[in-house]
Amino acid sequence: MKIERKITISRLAIQGSFFLLLIVLTTNLWLQSAPLIIYFMSLAPLAVFISGIIKGRLRTLIWLCFVLLLYFAIATYKLSVPDPLLLDIAELVLIVVLFVAATGNARLRQKNVL
Repeated sequence: MKIERKITISRLAIQGSFFLLLIVLTTNLWLQSAPLIIYFMSLAPLAVFISGIIKGRLRTLIWLCFVLLLYFAIATYKLSVPDPLLLDIAELVLIVVLFVAATGNARLRQKNVL
C-alpha cells in the first residue's frame, strides 16, 4: 500500500473517530444529567482542535495526542467501576483509535514530508 493511501485512510479514521468521540462524550454527559459547566469542561479541550482536524494540520494532530492522554486516563478510571456503561467502553475505544490514527498519520507525514 502506498504511503499516500495510508495517510488518506488514517486521516479518515482521525476525522471519524474524533467526531464520534465528541458525540459519545456529549451523549454520555446528557444521560448522566451533567450540569452545563461539565459539558464545557469536558468538550472544550477537544473543540479547540475541530478546525485543525478538518483541515488536516500536522501540528494539531501532535497536540491532540497530548490532550488525548488526559481523556484516556479519565476513561480508564470510569471503567474501573464494577458495571461500566457501554458508552464508557465506546469512549475508551474511540480514544485509542483516535490516538493510534493520529500518531500514525503524524509519523507518516513527518517521515515523508507531505
